[in-house]
Amino acid sequence: MARKKSPKTHRYSLTDRILVCLSALMICGSALALAYVSLMNWSPLAEVVSNESGGNHTASIDQEIQNTGEAQEKTLNFLVTGIDYTTTDASAGTSRGKLTDVIMVVQLDLGSNEVDVLQIPRDTWVGTNASSTGKINAVYGRSGLEGLARTIYDQLSIPLDHYVNVNMDGFINIVDAIGGVEMEITESFTLEGVTFSPGVQTLSGIEAEKFVRERHHRSGGDIGRINAQRAFLAAMLKEFKQLSMSELTSLVPILMQEVTTDLKVGTVLELLDTVMSIDTDNISFYTLPGEGATAYNGQSVWSYHRNATAELLNEHFRPYSDPVPAEQLRMEELRNTTDYYDDNTDTITDLLNGDSDDSSSQ
Repeated sequence: MARKKSPKTHRYSLTDRILVCLSALMICGSALALAYVSLMNWSPLAEVVSNESGGNHTASIDQEIQNTGEAQEKTLNFLVTGIDYTTTDASAGTSRGKLTDVIMVVQLDLGSNEVDVLQIPRDTWVGTNASSTGKINAVYGRSGLEGLARTIYDQLSIPLDHYVNVNMDGFINIVDAIGGVEMEITESFTLEGVTFSPGVQTLSGIEAEKFVRERHHRSGGDIGRINAQRAFLAAMLKEFKQLSMSELTSLVPILMQEVTTDLKVGTVLELLDTVMSIDTDNISFYTLPGEGATAYNGQSVWSYHRNATAELLNEHFRPYSDPVPAEQLRMEELRNTTDYYDDNTDTITDLLNGDSDDSSSQ
C-alpha cells in the first residue's frame, strides 16, 4: 500500500525543476535559462553513446527503472551528473579522466511542490562488477549514463525517469559567462595551482571548478566536498536570480554546447509553473549515509549504511510508493562503525543565510 509522505522539517528550495535537472553543479543556475529557452522551442541535446559494434545511439533511461503507478503521476526523478570528459585544464596543465565528479538523484514532487536531492559521494562502493575501480564515479566510463542509472536503481531501488548532464568544461564556461560567483570561503587550500583563502570572494569558472572538486585538503574529505558543492550551488542560485532575462538568454549558446538531457520542450513547459513556484525552503539536500572504508582491492571508498539509507529513502524519496526494506537494497555495506554522517542535510535557505549545520566541513 502506498505510503503517505511524512512532513519535512528541514527543506531546500530549487528555483526550478529544470534547474534541479540541469546539473548537480548547474542545478541552480542553468535551469532558469533552460526554462526560458524552452519557451523558444529549444531543448538540450541528448547523450550520444557508442556501442561495441562501432555504432551510436541516443542515451535514454530504460522504462523498466522509471517510476510507475501513483509515483509516476506525482513525482519525477532525475539523474544529475557533472562529468570530466578526459579534459585538459589549460590553466594547470592537468589531464583528467572520464569520471562523474558530481552524482545526484533529484526528485521533483508535483504533489507537494518540493524538491529532494540525494548527493551520492563519487567514491561510493558499488563493486568491481559495476566499474573498473569498484567506485560509482567510474561506472560512466564503462557503461555510460544508462549504466549509471541502472546501477543506482539496482543497488538502491531508486526509480529514475530522466537524466541531465553538464560536463565540467561547460560548468567553467557558464560560471565565467555570469561574471563569477560570490561566496564565502571557510578553509585554505591549493588545488592544481589555484589557492583559496578564507573570506568572501568572487570565483571565476576555473576557481569554481577547483572549489567544488577539492577534497584532499578539505575538512571531511569527500563529504566536505559535497557540503562545499551545496554551498556553491546556493551561491550560484543567488547569482542567477539577479540576472535579467536578456542576460539569461545570452547563456543559451553555452548551455546548448555543454548540457545533454533527454528532457523535451513539452515536458519543460508542462512543469514550468510548478517549478517556478517552488520556494527555496522546499528543496532538501541529503547525503547518502555512510562512512569511509577500505575495499577489497585496497581502494579508499565510501561505504553506505544500509539501514540508515533505507530509512532516508523511504521517508524522503518514496512519497507515493511502498517502502523498500533495508535487506532488499543490493549495495554492499563494507563498514558501519559511526553514524556521524548519517544525517547530513541542508536547505538552500540555510546555506544562503549561513545557517548550515555542516558549514565547518565546507
